[in-house]
Amino acid sequence: MSRLQLDPCPTINRYDDDSTINEEAITPPETVVDILEDLDPLKGPKGSVPWPGNQYIIRCTISGQVLTLIDGQVVLASPGGRGSIHWACVQTKGWLGFKNTVSGKYLGHEVKGNLRCSAARHNSWENFCVRQTPDLDYILLMTHFERLWHV
Repeated sequence: MSRLQLDPCPTINRYDDDSTINEEAITPPETVVDILEDLDPLKGPKGSVPWPGNQYIIRCTISGQVLTLIDGQVVLASPGGRGSIHWACVQTKGWLGFKNTVSGKYLGHEVKGNLRCSAARHNSWENFCVRQTPDLDYILLMTHFERLWHV
């Protein structure tokens, strides 16, 4: 194998008129973030599919707000405010569930379909599944009798 195959980017040696292969990798001395928003965990890469054993921040892609537990109520709120926004993903009988990491209660719904976070166990009204959209986001669906409702 020739040196050219090992280093596909030959450089000019500053100390010699002849073109040579630099044996050191060319890397910048540091990496700079141009915009602070690049560090925002709610921006950037698309969401990931929920998987049991991991924690998530559930975000509304339209408003940018996140599912937040405040004073026992589930609301959409701006990130960084008061309330708990981290949800641990669990699995029971093949269904996904989301347990609030602060309250220890499960995300679910009441009879009319409104979200709540008051169940001590992952039962049928706390069952969720996800579906990927064509733009690589995910839709969170909850069971309501024999139907799936969008969250």
